[in-house]
Amino acid sequence: MKGKMKNKNKQFGNGLSFPKHLTPEIIHSALFVHNAPTKEDIIKRVEHCAKLIGDEAMQYAMALLILPHLVDSTRQSDDYQDWLDDRSKHMN
Repeated sequence: MKGKMKNKNKQFGNGLSFPKHLTPEIIHSALFVHNAPTKEDIIKRVEHCAKLIGDEAMQYAMALLILPHLVDSTRQSDDYQDWLDDRSKHMN
């Protein structure tokens, strides 16, 4: 069933069960795209991986790639700063 994500958790030969958004194929696809030398190669690699693992799995791989940006954006938000201030008040 190439290109389709059937189960919620995927079982692998080593007995490990992965959530569908963190399977080795998704992580490997994210690394393959991340290590592309040029923007043109990134586009080619995204298209190639999407054909291999399917659109839903590729969405998860792309989400892994933008995670550092989302963390940085969150740290700069007012809500996060308010949470930090509130947390430090409760700890002291």
